[in-house]
Amino acid sequence: MKYFSFILTVFFFILSNTASSQVPAEANSIKGFSSEIDSVYTFKPSKLSRKEQETKLPALDRFWEKVKSDTSKYLPQLRFELDQSGHNSFFYYDGSELLMSLSEGKADKELAAYAISKCDLNDIDRKLYVSRVNKLAREGVNTTPAAVKILQDDKYSFFLVEHAMTFNQGYCLSYMLLPQVSSVYVDTLISIFPTASKTARFSIVTTLWFAYSCKGDEFLKVIMTDLKVEKEVREYAKKIMQSTKLTKDQEDYLKTAGKEHLDEIRSLSLRRFSDEAISDLDFTTRVMRSEKNCQ
Repeated sequence: MKYFSFILTVFFFILSNTASSQVPAEANSIKGFSSEIDSVYTFKPSKLSRKEQETKLPALDRFWEKVKSDTSKYLPQLRFELDQSGHNSFFYYDGSELLMSLSEGKADKELAAYAISKCDLNDIDRKLYVSRVNKLAREGVNTTPAAVKILQDDKYSFFLVEHAMTFNQGYCLSYMLLPQVSSVYVDTLISIFPTASKTARFSIVTTLWFAYSCKGDEFLKVIMTDLKVEKEVREYAKKIMQSTKLTKDQEDYLKTAGKEHLDEIRSLSLRRFSDEAISDLDFTTRVMRSEKNCQ
């Protein structure tokens, strides 16, 4: 019995020492990866010239290649760091791009959307940012935090040279939110409105009109008569809420396209950045509003 007890004691001693030696090793590995991120992402692209940005690319490439070389080891650590705070803000965008290049999983896409919302908008090309968030929204990910982030910048827009048009803040916001079910983001837009700038309020009104939900419409009706809201915004809300009648061109288009293809037309419009796409979005919204009860 004493011998058996001795064996058990030795066994548990070895097990305990093995476990204690593994935990620090894993912790050190995570700490080392975190430190490496902080040593690679030491800059803000918006603060560098094009030439200076190019000098940073080799280090970023090496980091990407390292993670790709052993995903079983580094992918879990990448996920962990994207979920943390305290890193350089550019890491959260670039790291999310790395994550999405390695995984199509829904949980990873949701993590990427969350990480993207922590980046500095000044560091990311605006069309690229809107395109990325739009794609995630179309894939069923809640992109609301990343989308409403642009309301902090009244000048947020980008110019489409090939179409000679400015994709303004309202269109950007709409494209990042509309692919989702409206119930995911309507409450957030309503809660943001009271403290939003006048420009952001215009953008919220635009998005809620395109979204066409009962709750959103009720809010737009309140805006129309709320004297605390800027006169220009009130008049815009009133005007846009009356925009249900189809133009002659839209009526002809409806006869040709057919009502059964409205959802397809709307979905395709949210994949393209152009004046034609905005026209299609406007067209489908007017048809929805003229023929259906709010949803």
